[in-house]
Amino acid sequence: MQGAFSVKTFLIVGVETVVGANLAASWSEHERVIGLSADSSIGLPGCERANFDRNSADGIRQCLLQTRATHVIFCGAAARSTWESAAPSFANTDAERWAAAAQAELHFTMISSDAVFTGPWMFHDENCATLCPSAEATEIRHIETRVREVCAKSLIVRTNAFGWSPSGKHGWLESVLSALENNRALELDPICHATPILASDLADYLAPALEDELTGVFHIAGAERVSPYQFAKQLASAFELGAPASRTIRELAARPTGFGRGEASLQTRRFRAEYDCAMPMLSEGLARLVEQHRSGGRDRLCGQTARQGRAA
Repeated sequence: MQGAFSVKTFLIVGVETVVGANLAASWSEHERVIGLSADSSIGLPGCERANFDRNSADGIRQCLLQTRATHVIFCGAAARSTWESAAPSFANTDAERWAAAAQAELHFTMISSDAVFTGPWMFHDENCATLCPSAEATEIRHIETRVREVCAKSLIVRTNAFGWSPSGKHGWLESVLSALENNRALELDPICHATPILASDLADYLAPALEDELTGVFHIAGAERVSPYQFAKQLASAFELGAPASRTIRELAARPTGFGRGEASLQTRRFRAEYDCAMPMLSEGLARLVEQHRSGGRDRLCGQTARQGRAA
């Protein structure tokens, strides 16, 4: 699914994340894209760099003024997949600050997490009541609410995206693939489930939503419900590697509790109806991931091209 943009400027806050980096890489071939990163070493081909204090109201206002952004896409801690090993902190108001600065003039998108939900039900729709009670999930839902309150033109996208990391071998996907290549045992959860989508596919689905300046809460996710263990098995098959040597880290004795520890699969019916589209199967996303690896897309994304970035 491809979306055609009119001439706009997209400011992506958080290009150090898998989602932020892949959105920037996907869109910068055709549009003006500016990336703001907490990691000064991150640089993406065709993506301008902005150097402002992303955590202060004055720095945010200066950034929006000088970059002449028309759309802000916020990829903060909530944009990180809960399958990544390092659990980020959600106790911040960065998204709210950026949304407040955008207000009615700019379109604001917050990439959020599927892990606001938990089981026992599968395929949660946008208004599902089976909410995860963890502190992290509660904080994310609070941030989502505040973003919508302070910015009339705001879009909340819940997802669970995977893809190449701009930090190279340090990414979760890269570490899993390395373990598969070297037949190292992996600690993979067979119980928690999600509907993962390739981050560059997420960019393709999000493109028309930004063009239309869609508002509200929408789920954009893959069509298949899998666990990290099942994901690794399909990843191994896609790269023609042996099945993972796995040490599963949990056994199901009771309903799973904790942030991202249960059933977080997303129902995408609302978005599919809005754009008359189907969501990708995991095998399709993995095939594109393999092609990115073979064509050099992975190398271009993983920090080897920082000198090509242009300052905004």
